Amino acid sequence: MGIAERRSIRSCISRISRPQKIILGVFAFLFIIYSLTPYDSRARSFFRFQHNVIEDYYQNVHPTDSWLYKTQPYPIDPQNDVAIIVKTGFGTRRRVPAALEALSNESFFADTIVAQDFPLLPDQKNYTLKNGKEVPVIDIIGWNLERGALKGQEQQERIMKYENLADAVDGEEWMLADGLGKDMGWELDAMKFLPSLEYVWQTLPKKKWYIMADDDTYMIKSSLALVLGHLNYAKPQFLGNPVGDYKGRFPHGGSSVVMSGAALSKLYDRHPEVVAEGNQESATAIWGDKLLSTTFMKIGVYLDETYRRLFNGEPPWMTRMWVDRFCLPLVSFHGLGSGDNMLHVGETFKNMKEPVFWRQLGKIYGAPEFASFIAEPIRANVDYVGRLDEYSTTVDKITEVDECVKICHEHSAECLAWTFDPGRKLCHFARWAILGDVAEGRFSGINGQLAQKLEGSCHSPP
Repeated sequence: MGIAERRSIRSCISRISRPQKIILGVFAFLFIIYSLTPYDSRARSFFRFQHNVIEDYYQNVHPTDSWLYKTQPYPIDPQNDVAIIVKTGFGTRRRVPAALEALSNESFFADTIVAQDFPLLPDQKNYTLKNGKEVPVIDIIGWNLERGALKGQEQQERIMKYENLADAVDGEEWMLADGLGKDMGWELDAMKFLPSLEYVWQTLPKKKWYIMADDDTYMIKSSLALVLGHLNYAKPQFLGNPVGDYKGRFPHGGSSVVMSGAALSKLYDRHPEVVAEGNQESATAIWGDKLLSTTFMKIGVYLDETYRRLFNGEPPWMTRMWVDRFCLPLVSFHGLGSGDNMLHVGETFKNMKEPVFWRQLGKIYGAPEFASFIAEPIRANVDYVGRLDEYSTTVDKITEVDECVKICHEHSAECLAWTFDPGRKLCHFARWAILGDVAEGRFSGINGQLAQKLEGSCHSPP
């Protein structure tokens, strides 16, 4: 650096006022403290949480889908570049055939394994996808115990429960095994996340992307393939539907969790001591998806909430089509474990070779067109709002349905759907709409003008 340059810098510094110097000093001090704290410290978690809040607000106010229609910089071959883990337990094992059949109905067949929490049954074999690709089954907790990853934890209550279940399965005491499986399924599930990923990393290495899902989760793989083509798999990536407070944000496991091969490589190849610590914690952890997230945090891999709006933790008939998601791909459904729900969803989406967007859900399921609500705004015995929460609004002392319609129009940017309950004199409205739930005695509708405006703002493929 020359004399003139140094003089210029000193001159600039001298022109900064004392209060400005103090502010700069505070920021420099905070940056140094932040940089020196562990990756999973509360300080880092707090600042990251605030950043996510700001980014989420911006995406809510200025939703965009233009990035989806740019050339994919990281295109993938889904059949060879993706691995899927389906987690199941003894109490839910009968869901697996339907889950795999549904996943076989789409346009590509990713390598898949089933990770369960009990020994293989006497007549249990590997599953097979419709294209003939074999799906191995692994007792992942037994595998983790046999290799010594849980050494020293054998007397933990949870591991003893697993041993009791394993003994009941080996002894073909099915009533006892069913009772144990149903009572402690959530506990054993927490022990499956980390070893399942390690097992798939060892048996199906070098995949670009790894996806973990429950046995009642359906993934729209054509939507997923579109999104992944825009993400760099060579960088540690960790995606999902965020839940939890700032101290430990983690992806909701039922909405599916997506990780790049680089993230798994960083964890399992470069930080075995962190993996070992996580396996030990799994014997007492409450939630496996949170344990997975906090383990990644220890090596500086954080949940990326940029793509949170792509993941869905509800079945189709309860899915809320939010205002800020209309133009985005819909990646997952959850809660499909009852009856034939999984098979019905698989049948509905089996011919989907193109990505599915949130706004298309009504059309796929035969719900009324959004535009039809402009001429006929009120529908009887139906509810288009669905589940109420802190993001919905309720107005009381409403006596006429027309008042509820008027309230929605007065909040035209915030009301996509409304429901009037005459018995309780309540008007509910929200920034989302569902397909329509049967609700005797109620009146409901969708803000057709807003829905059309949102649809018109969406880009089309070039």
